[in-house]
Amino acid sequence: MKKEYKPLQTICFMDFDTLVQKIIEKTGFTNEEVNQKILEKQQELSNLVSKEGAAYIVAKELGLDIFPRVKRRLEIKNVIPKIRNLNLSGRIVKIFEPKEFERNGRKGKVASVIIGDSTGTIRLSLWDVQTDIIEKLKPGMAIETFGAYTKDDGIGGVEIRLSGRGGLKILEESELPPLEKLERLPQVKIERKRILNLKEGDSSEIRAAMVQLFETNIFYEICPSCGSRVTKVENQFKCDEHGIVKPDKAIVLSGVIDDGTGNIRAVFFRNAALQLIGMDLKDALEKEDSLFDSIDILGKEFIILGRVRRNKMFNRLEFIVNNVKEVDVVSEANKIINRLASNV
Repeated sequence: MKKEYKPLQTICFMDFDTLVQKIIEKTGFTNEEVNQKILEKQQELSNLVSKEGAAYIVAKELGLDIFPRVKRRLEIKNVIPKIRNLNLSGRIVKIFEPKEFERNGRKGKVASVIIGDSTGTIRLSLWDVQTDIIEKLKPGMAIETFGAYTKDDGIGGVEIRLSGRGGLKILEESELPPLEKLERLPQVKIERKRILNLKEGDSSEIRAAMVQLFETNIFYEICPSCGSRVTKVENQFKCDEHGIVKPDKAIVLSGVIDDGTGNIRAVFFRNAALQLIGMDLKDALEKEDSLFDSIDILGKEFIILGRVRRNKMFNRLEFIVNNVKEVDVVSEANKIINRLASNV
């Protein structure tokens, strides 16, 4: 049955003579044979495409891929959580030596590598046997991850991890910026903003009061090896990376903060939650059943650092907190004085 084509406009990246020559090289047809096929294709399509477009269609129908494939490289600034099978190139900016730890009687190791490109830097976390590769790495090396995935680091950022089948490839040649340039990349300056002016993606400092605290389940289970949240499967807890584990507990608090210009839901994970309530994890767990009765923070002002993200479920902005400090009245007064003086 004759194929049906809709009128189209074909964008070609080669001139007609080059297209013809490519088809000849890959098929062994003569120049006359190729031109005849192109003419027949134009007639078949009622002359709705140019001769270049007809040549491209002929090549495709012959199973030829005559255009060079362009490999698009993912930039670090575009890395988001929950990417699977990630291949990412970057130059090593900094290496943190492996540290040993013990949880629930199990020994483990963790190390981190900061890699960068012209758009920013990101942390690559290595666990247990993966840390062995650290001794082969040096700052300035260009590497590519394979079999990697990304996850939320719990404080509003993203980190890379290697799956069981993942690894690193050292690149002999790379167009990545040299280490000296990456080290001079401007650091993100955390500016104080009013809630009214917050935008999605902002990393900001806020001076605001805690006006509401949601009394929800605040403790959750995490993997003792990698710190990832685990799922409960038939009365057991499973980590995507380490399988069935005996979990540790972590804490998360959420509520509403207000600075007089507006309010926003704030989420305090782990250390940020403990900073907010002024306890360590052990004390918080001991008071698990009466913790909210022990917390006296409503109406209290804090200096809160974090990142604005959009809650996709409710389509609203929220503030993911990574650091909490009590208000230092003297420091705040000096900031006001300095700001006024700079405006004189």
